[in-house]
Amino acid sequence: MACSGGGEGGSTPAPPTKPVSARCEDTPGPGGSQIAMGARLPALRFEGAREDGAPGTVAVADYFEPCAPASRVLVVRVHGGAWCGTCAWHAEHTSELASLDVSPRLRFLDLVVGDRDNAPAGAADAVAFRKAMLGAAGNENVKVAVGADPTFAFRAVADSPGVPLPLYVLVDTRTLTVRDFVSNPDPAELRHRLRSVVAALDGAAKPARTDEPLVDGIFHRNEWDLVRAMTLPGAPPADPTNAVADAPDAAALGKALFADTSLSPSGTVSCATCHDPQKQLSDGLPHGRGVAEGDRKTPDIVFAAFSRAQFWDGRAETLWAQALGPFENPKEFDASRVFVVRRVAARYADAYAKAFPGTPLPDPSSLPEAGKPGDAAYDALAPQVQTDVTRAFVNVGKAIAAYERTFRAKPNALDRYIGGDPSALSVLEKQGLSIFAQAGCMQCHWGPRLTDDAFHNTRMPTGRADGSADPGRSEGIAALLRSEFRASGRWSDAPTAGSAEPVATKNMLGAFKTPALRGTAGLSFYGHGGTAKTLVDVTELYGQGGLAGDDRRAAGDNEPWLMPFSVAAQWSIPPFLGTLTAEPIVP
Repeated sequence: MACSGGGEGGSTPAPPTKPVSARCEDTPGPGGSQIAMGARLPALRFEGAREDGAPGTVAVADYFEPCAPASRVLVVRVHGGAWCGTCAWHAEHTSELASLDVSPRLRFLDLVVGDRDNAPAGAADAVAFRKAMLGAAGNENVKVAVGADPTFAFRAVADSPGVPLPLYVLVDTRTLTVRDFVSNPDPAELRHRLRSVVAALDGAAKPARTDEPLVDGIFHRNEWDLVRAMTLPGAPPADPTNAVADAPDAAALGKALFADTSLSPSGTVSCATCHDPQKQLSDGLPHGRGVAEGDRKTPDIVFAAFSRAQFWDGRAETLWAQALGPFENPKEFDASRVFVVRRVAARYADAYAKAFPGTPLPDPSSLPEAGKPGDAAYDALAPQVQTDVTRAFVNVGKAIAAYERTFRAKPNALDRYIGGDPSALSVLEKQGLSIFAQAGCMQCHWGPRLTDDAFHNTRMPTGRADGSADPGRSEGIAALLRSEFRASGRWSDAPTAGSAEPVATKNMLGAFKTPALRGTAGLSFYGHGGTAKTLVDVTELYGQGGLAGDDRRAAGDNEPWLMPFSVAAQWSIPPFLGTLTAEPIVP
């Protein structure tokens, strides 16, 4: 339903045309000490792109119009960044604001808090966000400047424990005072706020509000658009770093390797041990358990091929790099690359040759029984032999990844509801989905898998036996940068496809990858530490804003855009989450 130019109170009265008095020369410009209702904005500056698209500094002072015949409204819109689903909707629909009856009285300044991983945004992130926004249909000619605001400066305007994004702050350009703000509004609410502020600046009566019809009597248009985008994924995106990512011969080899316990020296652990197709490709345990128990919950991997980062902490960038990690982890397989390559040579030589005809396996007779970098037996091998072993080991990971890329899931009740069956969800489940949208969950849980693939700190409890906090992403970044299996490294089939090196910023301490909620209904134990036994346990913890700041079981700070759930939300959201099955289809 497109927004009309009028309707809510009709056309806005024309601004006064009387001559401007000399007092405008005495109106103070930016320089206030705080961002609050009725307060003058500080002299803020942001690096990014100006209205004309030129890179540079965007300053609050650029919007100061003390001698204008009538005030305009500076619409400051704070987005999370590329990770934020609700922000993406508002950015894509910017043209609706630019076509309002009051649009001549509006100016736009968008601010971006984070990059796609949720690390603090820089100027390049602001420029990229502006480019993506103007690439949306209808937005081509919108005049908007975009700056990086890594400190979330405008957070101060809202005196509440959580401020879901995007945050709109409406500012009088003649005085640079804040006149109103609203967090993640529905389209009708936003139009009404804009028209009301313009009317107040003109001394006119507050306009009447006209709401849009609710979809199924429940969802605002922005909410429903995000719900409709939660469609069942099909084939995963291409992986140029793995030349055999979609090769049938590699997938066939990977299927055999995935279930083979002989790849572990104990003869008891395979990939399927922790990723059991009968348990939705997880294990049903609070912590992963190979030859020993780990500290984190085993994620299900039905949709792992879609993920931009692997593991809870993102220490692997690709699916094939993730597949290699458990082999040399002392708590998982407790194996080594030499051991794995010898087993593959003994059991799968023909299948390996078929999958990787250009890279033969090294001669097993030239190898020790086991070994990896740092082991004396491995380090004593000639450099070329080490290279051959590692190349074969990497190919094992690429074959397993090729198999995992064939995983699919069956449709669930949400898919049927999106597809047009209003009876597919019960009244309670629809209410839960509505509150899921209203509570800000769609900032991070959006798209087909209901995840943003970014890293967030919600102060969930650690899974470590000693109760100490898990550093999460900050530790994962360090491990990623040490890894020889980077997407941009020598073992990648497309090193130029690798992403820029991440930086372990302060907000990455205690942050973990957003879990995909599609499939959450078939799991048990939740959170990176596996400490929440039920979905209600999860929502209750969110309701408290996570663990308290002085609780040693979590590290870092809770994020300011996460709104604590009310008691009603804590108990209303789980029925919806219970519809999010993802029964795997495993070849």
